[in-house]
Amino acid sequence: MKKTFLFFACLCVLPFSMVLSCDPVEPDPNDGEDPVALAKPEGLRGESTDNSIVFMWSAVENAKCYSYIFEDGDEVYVNEPTVTMENLQSETTYTFKVKAVSGDLEKWLDSQWAEVTVTTGEEPVRPFAIDITGVTFHSVEMKISPLDAEMTYFTNPWKLADFESYASTEEFAKARVDGFKEAAELSNLTMEQYLNAIGLSVGEEIYIYLNLESDTDYVVYVFGLDYQGNITSEVVYEPFRTEPEPQVQPSSMTFELSVTDITDISAKMTMKPSVDDEYYYAFFVNKENYDYLGDEYIIQTCIDDLNEYISSSDWAETVAEQCFMGEDTFSYAELDANTEYVGFTFGVGQQGLYAAASTDLFVSDVFMTKSPSGSDGPIRIEVINFEIDDVQIKFIPSPEVESYRCELLPLSDFGDVGDAEIIAKDMENLWNDYADYYVMLLLYEEYTYTRVNPLEPDTEYIAFAYGLSDSEFVATTDLCKVVLRTPSEN
Repeated sequence: MKKTFLFFACLCVLPFSMVLSCDPVEPDPNDGEDPVALAKPEGLRGESTDNSIVFMWSAVENAKCYSYIFEDGDEVYVNEPTVTMENLQSETTYTFKVKAVSGDLEKWLDSQWAEVTVTTGEEPVRPFAIDITGVTFHSVEMKISPLDAEMTYFTNPWKLADFESYASTEEFAKARVDGFKEAAELSNLTMEQYLNAIGLSVGEEIYIYLNLESDTDYVVYVFGLDYQGNITSEVVYEPFRTEPEPQVQPSSMTFELSVTDITDISAKMTMKPSVDDEYYYAFFVNKENYDYLGDEYIIQTCIDDLNEYISSSDWAETVAEQCFMGEDTFSYAELDANTEYVGFTFGVGQQGLYAAASTDLFVSDVFMTKSPSGSDGPIRIEVINFEIDDVQIKFIPSPEVESYRCELLPLSDFGDVGDAEIIAKDMENLWNDYADYYVMLLLYEEYTYTRVNPLEPDTEYIAFAYGLSDSEFVATTDLCKVVLRTPSEN
């Protein structure tokens, strides 16, 4: 498709000397409904050279022909929605107006005049400005700014090769509208109902289109379209090319792994990568399962889990939340007692929209969790992590505790009081906030408390738990507590 001008090519241009006559018909005196005026021609525009102008407009439904006046000349009738004026003065402004003419005055009246002024030798003013603001390997972001803020329009990206397979932009727009009509019929909708469903745009809008093919030439196109399916402007388009799809790059990153703070249910692993600017994944696995499953299976299972998160987010956000970068420590508190484990890690990179492994699997020395620990009280409190923005505290009730309440609060909430007063004040607050619904907050099994909102730095907190009946509002055990202080921000 030639790209000299960004508007519809004319199907038929009648020379000035070959205009057709279209005499008006007198209205039938028979009684009936009042005739309705035809729609005013939309999308009237002119393409100029130094000494000629081609005027074009969208065809008007039910029009027999069109009547135009050029400058202060006579009224002339034509059958097609295009007129060419030649032998004009250069750099001169001309006025052209046109109306749709009825062929059945019992039903239709002539339309109102549409008018445009065009200067010879001047570049045509496009009805839309397209600003492509961002392109990735799978998406494009653009801003559409219509010249007429009231015009409804349709826009989309389209493969350049398919776009150029049409003889003209006008034929392309017609094919798109024909597709809408076919879809409307299949959905048992009128054209107006269908276009309302897909939503035509109006005014300046910013769009982001996803799921494009990588390393491929596209165009963003836009044309005026009303809710009856009439094309009301030329097609404006801008080309762009998507970027190549990112391929995961093998990394030379290596790791030093050390496991510490081993209990019967938890352990910490410190990861020291050889580089500080690459993501990696870390976890623990039962040694027996590791020997059976092998490195490749473990890596793929973890990558599949990561990519499930990515499907509802994006790569950068998910990997930043789920993976590590630089030296870090990972804590886990769901291990089995008296069991051999290894910690493992591997590098993570980007493969298209998703994550992929960038290194082999690295594993720690084998370690064994301890025997089940007893507890000084009815509810054991295991502090796994206690940082300003990373809190993990596990509460493990003994068998005699049927239901319990646990919480982490600033120690200053209670002041300098004893354990019984802490229980009493917490129960009072619980009842004031929830009344009989307090049972919804009770726990019956092991529970790992995690906190999303960051804690205050350099502040004492109390992690506490106590048995609380779910049948009557009474405490059933003494208070179990741990007092902790967050690190300072420095």
